[in-house]
Amino acid sequence: NGCGKRRRRRRKVVIVAVMTSRLRDLIRCVRECKTAAEERAVVAKESAALRTSFKNENSGQKRVSSMAKLMFLHMLGYPTHFGQMECVKLIAGSAYGEKRMGYLGLMSLLDETQEILTLVTNTLQHDLKSKNQYTVGLALCALGNLCSEEMARDLAPDVKRLMRSSTIYLKKKAAICAVRLVQKAPELIVDFKEEALSLMDERSHGVLLGAVTLALELCKIDGSGQEVVSWFRTKIHNLIKMLKHLVRGGGGTGDHKVKGVPDPFLQVQILHLLRLLGKKSPEASDVMSDVLAQVASNTDGNKNAGCAVLYECALTIIDIESSGGLKVLAVNILGKFLGHRDNNMKYVALGALTKVIKGGDPKS
Repeated sequence: NGCGKRRRRRRKVVIVAVMTSRLRDLIRCVRECKTAAEERAVVAKESAALRTSFKNENSGQKRVSSMAKLMFLHMLGYPTHFGQMECVKLIAGSAYGEKRMGYLGLMSLLDETQEILTLVTNTLQHDLKSKNQYTVGLALCALGNLCSEEMARDLAPDVKRLMRSSTIYLKKKAAICAVRLVQKAPELIVDFKEEALSLMDERSHGVLLGAVTLALELCKIDGSGQEVVSWFRTKIHNLIKMLKHLVRGGGGTGDHKVKGVPDPFLQVQILHLLRLLGKKSPEASDVMSDVLAQVASNTDGNKNAGCAVLYECALTIIDIESSGGLKVLAVNILGKFLGHRDNNMKYVALGALTKVIKGGDPKS
């Protein structure tokens, strides 16, 4: 009986502490729960305290703390719908800290089907015009994650304007955000034509990665049509120049390298775009043949990042109108993958080799 009383007193202390705790204290209390029932009791008390806090609290810092705890409960899988309106209030605030937590909560707790998002459009539009680039970045991140068809049409002009910004930070975020916009409203493809082409001339790795990703999405949405592909064929020499620069190890600072491979993310995306541009185009395929041979010959295949680049290079060679010698090089790359210890490497190599078989023997 004495032991049972001490256990009940301990639980009571824990629950009371949760109602006035910081996020780290809430996390510790949840971890200390021995059973699912104890955890549910702690979460129920905390949820009730958060509801009260959202109704009565005016302090910005405490509202931010409450939102952080709410997102933790969401991560645990508990209902958090009662805090959605608080996200809208936080992003409407003037302090950057409140906006940051509000946008984070917005992206975590809501999706594009929520009716409450109709209240967010005006705030997003206001923040996209902010003089603080980091506030603009928050709005672009939220729009890129939660954009609906109506929001895409309403906010496309603001995103286009930011793609022409002089700030690299904003240009790369706007390019990635534009990907979501054209996915939701495909008729915007033509509206983003000039901005997408302009960004292909950028030298910044982040901006160029966003531009290539946007170009890939525009080509994918266009489907079997060749109109969008023809736009980007005018930039094929820019892509080849950047790819050669990366292959030769001149890909910027060490920040862009992964295990010694210069910016494999950008290399993979450029190779993917070259594959689309070279398909059914002997002229474009001939122009990119030399750089593809350089990638296949100079990339280190002993590292995962290098293997990713080589795999994308092999797929590009197989799909474009390449020569027989270049296709043999691609098959040799895939053959090495088949001897790799990792079963995933063997699997992707077999998938790529089926394309070669359907297209005929590259040695013939």
